[in-house]
Amino acid sequence: MFTKETALIIPTRNRPNLLRNLLLQISKKNFNQIIIVDSSDSINKFKVKNICKIFFAEYYTSYPSTSYQRNIGLNKVKINNKFIMFADDDIFFFKNSFSEMNKVIKYNIKNLHIAGFGFNLINSNSSSNFDFLKKSWLASKLNLYSNEAGKVTKSGWHTKITNLKSNKVVDWLYTGASIYKYNIIKNIRFDITLGRYSYLEDLDFSLMLKKKFIIAYKAKFIHPNYIERITFVFGIIEIVNRYKLVQKHNLSKFSFFLGAFLRFFISFLLIFIKNYKFIFRSFGNFIGILNCILISLLRIPIISRYK
Repeated sequence: MFTKETALIIPTRNRPNLLRNLLLQISKKNFNQIIIVDSSDSINKFKVKNICKIFFAEYYTSYPSTSYQRNIGLNKVKINNKFIMFADDDIFFFKNSFSEMNKVIKYNIKNLHIAGFGFNLINSNSSSNFDFLKKSWLASKLNLYSNEAGKVTKSGWHTKITNLKSNKVVDWLYTGASIYKYNIIKNIRFDITLGRYSYLEDLDFSLMLKKKFIIAYKAKFIHPNYIERITFVFGIIEIVNRYKLVQKHNLSKFSFFLGAFLRFFISFLLIFIKNYKFIFRSFGNFIGILNCILISLLRIPIISRYK
């Protein structure tokens, strides 16, 4: 099993029970190294530390930032590992997920174009009310979005990876359940300037590697604690962080702004279709777009107090 040569890195914050459940799931997988990086409040730090002792996991502390926490984990990886796996503390793997992932890794281990492998997220609510707008012929023609899962377009907007029916080569990996070849990522770190929430850290990390990835469709997991983000601050962050990636990776600013206005339009429509609270996200999108326009005109790096 690939796990015998793998360092597992789990960032966690104030969720000792969920962390325990995850470690119970993987306790018999014989990971070479398990690293827990904890940003919990004082009341939960003691619980997390005790859980680490039970499961023979290394315990480190950090301020709240999944990017910074993952970087701490990367700095603690032993050099005798061939793989690094990242996992969120609240996911659930299917019974045969690791054995199916092992088959895909063994088959593709010598492929120099492949930097890592992703588990297949099974999500019953993977489609939104306005997916037809994002996946339309016009959106594809303008490089705003794609009909294909796991693509990153010139606009900097990426497509979801859920409920796959076959193995697939993709442009990016979701770091909540992913495995990378250690020799490829050992000198790469997550961008901590994306803020405490670290929105789009996985997309940025994938783009920095400049390689492809494979999703093992039979290696399934679920993420039941997903919360729809509808706040004003998130509305700003989802625009500003993406523009930062467009600047950083030399993508199309013109296509980005078209995609940003489409995102704002969708958020606005959801006010009437789904939840009136989307008005906050929609307004945040608009402020984020204005912020990016000013930054583009003034030709200065993105600096946002909303981080």
